[in-house]
Amino acid sequence: MGEPAQDIDPQRAFAGAVHGVVLRLRRLGERRLALEPIPLSEVDVLMQVHEHPGCSVTQIAQTLTLAPSNVSTTVGQLVARGLLERRPDPADGRRHLLYSTPGAELDRARIDEAWARVITEFLEGLPADQRAAALAATEPLRRLAELRLDPPPQPCDG
Repeated sequence: MGEPAQDIDPQRAFAGAVHGVVLRLRRLGERRLALEPIPLSEVDVLMQVHEHPGCSVTQIAQTLTLAPSNVSTTVGQLVARGLLERRPDPADGRRHLLYSTPGAELDRARIDEAWARVITEFLEGLPADQRAAALAATEPLRRLAELRLDPPPQPCDG
């Protein structure tokens, strides 16, 4: 990739760069570790359960703005893969709460480590001023990663 053209809006150039990073690197850890790739819908649910252990299918569906039936299907697939477990809710025996399995937590830690190695190597290869600028963007990028789409997207007519 070359330098952005002078007449491109810097905010659009930043958005394009972030989009490119997401598309090119989203499966980095799985590829590096030869893990079986899983659909992004399953990644979304796994991340939600990792960040909020003990949540229900309904809570995940609300947070991710998905249909509960779709989340329930995804949870079933993750349970079958050995990545999630359902436990009865002690307050309401009719519902189950979701937790990551030790295997899922180990895979996540290994993926996080693979990402850290690749990014560290990349940063170490940058000139000092560019490395400092990249590291200065850590907090804004963290906030960008936590961005929610409100209101939820409208369904397509079709």
